[in-house]
Amino acid sequence: MIAKIALIAGFFLSQAVAAATADDGPRYRFSRPVVWQDGGQQSLLAVPLDSAVYAAGAADFRDLRLIDRNGVEIPYLLQKIAGSKTEIRRLPSRSETKGLEKIDEDGIVITVNLDKDATNADGLTVVTSQRDFEYNLQIHGSNDGENWQKLVNNTAIYDYSRYMAVGNRDIELPVNNYRQFKIVVAKASQTRTEEVLELTRTLHGAEEMQRNEKTELHNEPLHIERIDFWHKQSETVSDAEQRFEYPVAGFKVSQDAEHKTTLIAIETQRQPLAGLTLKTATPNFSRLAEVQIPLQQGLETRMQTLGRAKLEALHFQGINREQTGVAFPEQRQPKYQIIIHNQDNPPLAIDGVIGTGPGYQLLFLPQAGQDYQLRYGSDQAEPPRYDTAPIQELLQRGYHSTAAGLGPETAAAPAEDKPDFGKLLNSKWFLGVAIGLMVLVLGWSLYRVGKRVGDLPK
Repeated sequence: MIAKIALIAGFFLSQAVAAATADDGPRYRFSRPVVWQDGGQQSLLAVPLDSAVYAAGAADFRDLRLIDRNGVEIPYLLQKIAGSKTEIRRLPSRSETKGLEKIDEDGIVITVNLDKDATNADGLTVVTSQRDFEYNLQIHGSNDGENWQKLVNNTAIYDYSRYMAVGNRDIELPVNNYRQFKIVVAKASQTRTEEVLELTRTLHGAEEMQRNEKTELHNEPLHIERIDFWHKQSETVSDAEQRFEYPVAGFKVSQDAEHKTTLIAIETQRQPLAGLTLKTATPNFSRLAEVQIPLQQGLETRMQTLGRAKLEALHFQGINREQTGVAFPEQRQPKYQIIIHNQDNPPLAIDGVIGTGPGYQLLFLPQAGQDYQLRYGSDQAEPPRYDTAPIQELLQRGYHSTAAGLGPETAAAPAEDKPDFGKLLNSKWFLGVAIGLMVLVLGWSLYRVGKRVGDLPK
């Protein structure tokens, strides 16, 4: 009888396994349209993820799928959102030297015209291979070659190589639209003392009575190889990883009088966090704190420490200093705990908790006239393997992405009510039933063997 029960149970278990391993494809619980301006031109779209995606998506982002209106899966590159900074580049404003004339005893005037299509000049560089000099210049500008306006008065170019690798050959110009320039060097030469040419010493015994040194002064003119005009152009380039502030879903503060600690239980929306910052009304303090997460080990849960820091604040007269954050390696956990070690001090007044961490975005190449949606929220999805080489090459070449967005979230229709055999096979109940059946079958087999042994003739 028991053998029949075992056979029936085995049959149903085998059906469960077959159903659990059947590949019906992953189901995605949520979808959102990608909102972008379709200008009919090629572009590189960047879709930032938000708290709704973080809350429902897999911890390693394996369940993110971009789908077009035909249901075709679109390759994307997942990357952290970088910050940006503005860099000023100098680009040449093409020019031509028109003339050089001497003025006064050793002064010179150089006339330079910008090319017809050249951008207005923001400055110039006096190119010379000369070393150890200092000269003062004046710059005048004109549009007709007759009426001249002084732009720069008595600015210096110099090179102090004899003492240190310090020099400057650049001259900034005020904002102007002049096309002709005069560079005036009132004194275009400098006197240099050469090495000692002759040394005469008069000795009386071993004592030096007189010393005569003969040196020579050398007049060295400024030698200009060329004058380069340039204009400034600002560019926005990628910088280090950008940090975002994420509000927590909730927090609860409690006191552990026995261990003299404050416990702050924090719930989040599983955003990518690399730090937690406390908002407190306590003006002056210094406390050690640590951030922990619950770690499941078998049937037990223990707390794992992610990071430690000293929280401190000092507000006194002109001093206003605060450091109330604890950093840790990036996590996407639903629950955190902060422990503040108060020792014999009163607990801090905690007003709020803010999470900080990076942000993520999806980069992909859209087709004009096409619609896209992001699907996420699947426990069965496998990590995608996409060809992202074209996107990476565009980034390396300096192409900038165009920001897109995500529309309202739509929940997928609920699945038909049928047993989730995948969860069943991983449940404690299934393991208990399987072990019970195995013990039952084994006991019945031992009983039958023992009975047969007992029935043998003695």
